[in-house]
Amino acid sequence: MYNLEMKLFWRHVCFACCCVFTLLFYVVLSPIGMRNPVEIYSLEAGFPITKRMPDKLIALYGDAESSRNIFQTLVPGRPWLDAVRWMWNGTLAASAWPQRKMTMPQCSKLVNGDPEEQKYSKEFMKEFSPVALTARDYIAHTTDCSHYLEERAFFLSALPEEESFPLAYSMVLYKDIELVERILRAIYRPHNFYCLHVDQKADPSLLEAVRSIASCLENVFVASESVDVIWGEFSVLEPELVCMRDLWRYKKWRYFINLTGQEFPLKTNLQLVRILTALNGSNLVDCTTNGRDNDRWYNNFLPPHGIKPYKGNVHVVVNRGFVDYILHNPVAHDYLSWLRRTDVPDESFFSTLNYNPHLRVPGAYLGPPDTDAHLKPYLARFKNWGHNWRDGLDRMNFNWPCYGKRVRTICVFGVGDLPMLTSRKELFANKFYINFEPLTLQCLEDWLYNMTVDEYAGRVSMDVSFYKNLDIVKNKVDGSRSLTG
Repeated sequence: MYNLEMKLFWRHVCFACCCVFTLLFYVVLSPIGMRNPVEIYSLEAGFPITKRMPDKLIALYGDAESSRNIFQTLVPGRPWLDAVRWMWNGTLAASAWPQRKMTMPQCSKLVNGDPEEQKYSKEFMKEFSPVALTARDYIAHTTDCSHYLEERAFFLSALPEEESFPLAYSMVLYKDIELVERILRAIYRPHNFYCLHVDQKADPSLLEAVRSIASCLENVFVASESVDVIWGEFSVLEPELVCMRDLWRYKKWRYFINLTGQEFPLKTNLQLVRILTALNGSNLVDCTTNGRDNDRWYNNFLPPHGIKPYKGNVHVVVNRGFVDYILHNPVAHDYLSWLRRTDVPDESFFSTLNYNPHLRVPGAYLGPPDTDAHLKPYLARFKNWGHNWRDGLDRMNFNWPCYGKRVRTICVFGVGDLPMLTSRKELFANKFYINFEPLTLQCLEDWLYNMTVDEYAGRVSMDVSFYKNLDIVKNKVDGSRSLTG
């Protein structure tokens, strides 16, 4: 009897300990590192979107034998979408289509996550494909710049608030001219500056098309040097340096943003200006102290000037003083020379400069380097790496559901991701494929355009207090101490 009572006693003790541990795990540990990043990065409901999509966009098509092109009829004011043609894949006979399938999926419902519309949109994209514009199409369209800019609905004016805060962009690209033009149209304002780098390996027609588009747009130019970009080598970083040098001659811009040809903005230009104003000179740079990639540089001699190298994402948003430091400071030149002897240097360059505060790089962070979804989120880009990306504390700061498809672990966004994409705190999203679930990009583009129009009309506003109160803003290197002039 005594032994039985003792066994019951210790069983209850063990059960109580388990309960206490579980409670501590969720109450204490969860807020520190285990909380779902979606809750951290997502904006409040309703931010800051006014949807104005028409209820019905009728897809018109003729006899399947004579024509397989399907044209959308949209409301006036969306000229770039007016030009989109959808080709019927011929899976079903026209007579077999129910009336509902005679209409385009509704972007407003897809943005709101309507499950029926998501299901229908996938069925629609199995039957219809957009007819892509080629490089030759853009070369032909840009022979008349006035007509081209009107047809493609570029914003050719801006508010004084935007004009007083110019931005500088680099865009490194090698394919998909239509996606490149869509990105450029979304971010373009005539007072900003844009450097477009076309990979040396790209088809010559792509370079010709990019030059043709740039010739129609003020402050848009092709990089002065074309680099043969090879992943993992220093050549990945070179286009960024080329564009920085090309952009430096323009004296007014305040922040530098580097893009690729496979992403899209999640904020309007006015919102970017207000967010970056709130950042007050701090930089948006990712970093991890996870040691699994240390062999990229520790096989080399030690880096100069007491620099501790860190790994991070290559895509950044940095102030002009940061670029000044890269281009003109001898310490940066010494570090760059050392970096040439390492592997995947593009993933070490920006993060190392931003998280070695003794270098006094303008806007560098003075606190712990690791990206932290709570304290120091990475806001330059929304990238969904899943469980593949862990920081120095083994946290998965880039782990979200993916409703598109994963390619080498990163999520290529699909229509099911639209509700999340349109409610993010990040400034841009990566990655999109022009030929994968094309309604994703089309609806995101229309959402951003509608929001821009409503914003200029005074129907949309944004509270930037979240960005203003980030720890990187409160705990940064004073940029005025490091400018070289």
